Amino acid sequence: MVAFHQAKPNCWFVVLVALVSAAPAPQITSIVTASPDACAQISPATASFLAQNPSATPTIAASLAHDCLQSVPNKPEPAKKLVNSLQAFVQWQSTLAWLKNPPSSYTLPATDIVGRLSNISATSASGRFASEYDFQLAIFETFTSAHDGHFAFRPDIFKAFGFRNALASDIVSVSSDGKAVPKLYHRADLNSTTTASAITKINGRDAAAFIEELNLRFSSFQDPDSQWNSMFQTYATPGTALTVAASLAFQGKSVTLTYENGQERTEESFAVLRAGVDFAGIQSGEDFYNRFCNPDAASAPTTTVVTSTTATARSTSTVVATLSPTIRGYPSPIIRDSGSDSTSGYFLNGTGYEDVAVLAVSSFSNGANVGTLEYLTNFQSTVEGFLSQSKIAGKRRLIVDLTANGGGFVVAGYELFAQLFPDVEMFQANNLRLADSLVNIARIVDSLPANFNVSTPAQLLAVQALSSSAIISNIIPGGVFRPEGSQFNSVEDILAPVSLQGDLFTAYQATPLNETSAEFNLTGTGTRSNPPPAVFAPENVVLLTDGTCGSTCTLFSYLMILGLNIKTTAVGGRPIAGPMQSIAGVEGAQVFELGDISNVASAVIELGPEVRKAELQNGELGILAEGYAIARATDPRSPGAVNGKNQFASMDAQTPLQFLMQPANCRFFYTAEMLTRPELVWQRVVDATWTDPEAMCVAGSRIVTNESQALDPLFRLSSEPPAVNAESGASGLTRAISLTNMLVLLATVLFSFC
Repeated sequence: MVAFHQAKPNCWFVVLVALVSAAPAPQITSIVTASPDACAQISPATASFLAQNPSATPTIAASLAHDCLQSVPNKPEPAKKLVNSLQAFVQWQSTLAWLKNPPSSYTLPATDIVGRLSNISATSASGRFASEYDFQLAIFETFTSAHDGHFAFRPDIFKAFGFRNALASDIVSVSSDGKAVPKLYHRADLNSTTTASAITKINGRDAAAFIEELNLRFSSFQDPDSQWNSMFQTYATPGTALTVAASLAFQGKSVTLTYENGQERTEESFAVLRAGVDFAGIQSGEDFYNRFCNPDAASAPTTTVVTSTTATARSTSTVVATLSPTIRGYPSPIIRDSGSDSTSGYFLNGTGYEDVAVLAVSSFSNGANVGTLEYLTNFQSTVEGFLSQSKIAGKRRLIVDLTANGGGFVVAGYELFAQLFPDVEMFQANNLRLADSLVNIARIVDSLPANFNVSTPAQLLAVQALSSSAIISNIIPGGVFRPEGSQFNSVEDILAPVSLQGDLFTAYQATPLNETSAEFNLTGTGTRSNPPPAVFAPENVVLLTDGTCGSTCTLFSYLMILGLNIKTTAVGGRPIAGPMQSIAGVEGAQVFELGDISNVASAVIELGPEVRKAELQNGELGILAEGYAIARATDPRSPGAVNGKNQFASMDAQTPLQFLMQPANCRFFYTAEMLTRPELVWQRVVDATWTDPEAMCVAGSRIVTNESQALDPLFRLSSEPPAVNAESGASGLTRAISLTNMLVLLATVLFSFC
């Protein structure tokens, strides 16, 4: 059976990154003296607002919200406990060693996650944080400094407010002709009959430099151009706004914009109270702490945060609303999905474009009203129908539009590749960091006897937790194989350490794709074992990206780029000439949610040897099982995650793809018209790829397609033939867990953290 893991939907789309290169102590430049009664003013200010605007979301002045946050005291003992808990979870982050000492191909600053957390704890213990807000902001910035959409933790100080500024909310980045470097405009000005004046400064700083610096602090994308694109509205990202316009963190009391024509405008910022937040009875920062930051307080609320965790928890559902013939922002399709609003097909019109088909895939995940199996089967049939119609219509060239695709179900990415090129083998090579707790979990699960007798309700819950976990199949034989297809004969084969970058990892592994299921079969397996031949030749296919392609999107894209030399064209990026990365979202292979890690830790302590219970409870597993950090999250139901698995290219077994550069073959900028007319973008892709690249690509951006490179010999670990449903070396319980993982969802979260 195929495990329906999600690798991310621009999972964990985190914000807030720090500019340091190692692990310095947080810089406390001054102690902020906040109004001691600022929090007491929130409730009457909210009541006054609602009296005048009864149906609106309550807002207050941004400066008042910030003063309230700065009055919340930092408490050293709970702070220490929070950091200790986070340190245990952070050990599962697969990229720690490369983040601390990245290769030259990585374009962002180094960061020592473990060291930074230790310094935050020490700073709190010495009383050098002005407030709980400063303490938690330092934690948040530490997570985001990884620039990894799978690595995130949003602590509880952020339950109350989001910061906004209306003046900066509609800024877009557009070029006059697609080659000239873009300028910044208000989108409304571009739609008016008057001549728009470009924005040259933000808060007195050069506008582009200001945005880039904020991106470096606040964006989870791992490349400056993808960070830039993630800030601006396009047809694929209609709700996007600059960090200074929508942020989790305070960005100042106002925003001032300066224009090319010399005009200057200033507008006050405001704070939005998050859904479910109640300030009644809060008279001080101490009250705020007890209401929002004390998990033991009976009155502590849980704010409602809509995430894909809640969406993917539904195994079945029905789309009730009438299906629109089009997807928002896109033209009328020849075919579209049945409710996820993420997959659709088009045929281009006009001279020179008659033979071009476009498959737009903005996500590999289901919508809130679509169940997992419903999404996967519909995605499969939508792609199949698109290819069939393309063949009938005689289409010869294909654009796969991946703009704003943050990922989703891994199997969906493999499914798309399998339908496009059914005769091409899909390479996989991943590994996991050997955290002590992961090693303990693997060995304890492996030691459970085949005839294990569940004798207590607690043991039954523990077995259920292991059976529903997305983690377990990665560390037992039968759940994963070696990259070349041979089986692991024991857990110790999987744990046999591979040393990279001064750290230890599991053996390289791959998820079996040839298993069958009554519910869903990947194209090329089971009931779909004889797929039709490819409709498009590799040289007639191009990937369109804006650099934000992440997680499952990267798995699919690298199969295309590295395996078949598929061309890529990138759109947008910073206002400079030159090349741009095509793939620059998170490039990890799988996300592990903190809640899943905690549940598995609790389960193995419960099921483990009685003689080891005290040892396990008092060690890293016990800290994970307690899950104090989860209780201190903005939403404990979706507290955060780590990147559990590195992804490697076939020619490089030393450096995860997260730290390598993959430039596009061509780049052009958005024009104003392209923001709302994707067909103009697609026509430009055709011209830039096949018609006249020299005339259509940004100066210095044309890169020759990389030829396929030889397989790294480190991946050739065995000459054994591929095995199907191998069970050698696994206990009865671990075999059962492996086979029930077919419906496991690695839930991931798309947060703009505003």
